[in-house]
Amino acid sequence: MTNLLKIIEVRIKKWYYKHIWSKKKSKGRGGNMKGYINPALLIANSILDDAFEYDYSISPMKLQKLIYFVYKKYLQDNRRPLFNEYFEVWQHGPVLPSVYREFKRYSGNTISSYAYFGDRTVRLVSKSHPEIHLALEYVLSRYRRYGAVELSQITHQEGTAWSKALSRNELYLDDDEIGAEPWIK
Repeated sequence: MTNLLKIIEVRIKKWYYKHIWSKKKSKGRGGNMKGYINPALLIANSILDDAFEYDYSISPMKLQKLIYFVYKKYLQDNRRPLFNEYFEVWQHGPVLPSVYREFKRYSGNTISSYAYFGDRTVRLVSKSHPEIHLALEYVLSRYRRYGAVELSQITHQEGTAWSKALSRNELYLDDDEIGAEPWIK
C-alpha cells in the first residue's frame, strides 16, 4: 500500500510541475517569473563560478551532469530533494529542462556567462546553506576535470537511476533511485 501512495505522490508532483508550475513561468530569459529564483539555476551559477575561478571549460551537457551529481549528493546526505524540478531522461543522461533552456544557446560549446534572473542579476547559492556547499564541494573536487562525455557515461552505467528510468520508458528519474546510486570515480 505504501508503494501505491508513493506512486500517487510522485505523479501528483510531476503533474503539478508540468501543468501548474511550468505555466507560471514567463517567457523571459531564464524562464523565471518575476521574483522567482529557480534553485537549479542557483546551483548552475555556483558551478559556473567554480569553472570560471579554476579555469576549466564547461559545456551545457557537463553542467547538467554536475548539477545531477550535486543533487544526488545533497539527496543522499539530507534525505530530501535539493529542488522540486525533476530530472528527465534524455539521450545523454539526466537533464533539467529549465537549465537546458537557459544554456541551450551554447550548444556543445563552453559556457561563458552566468544565468541571469528576472531582475538581471547573477545569483549563487548563499553561504547560509552549508549543506548545499558541502554537496557542491564534494562533487566539484571529484568531477570538475572530467569531460561531458565521461560524466554522461557515468550516468549511463547499468543500475543508475537514468538507466532504470530509460528501461521502464519513463520520462523522469526517481529520487529514491537517485539516492541509492553509488559514487563512481
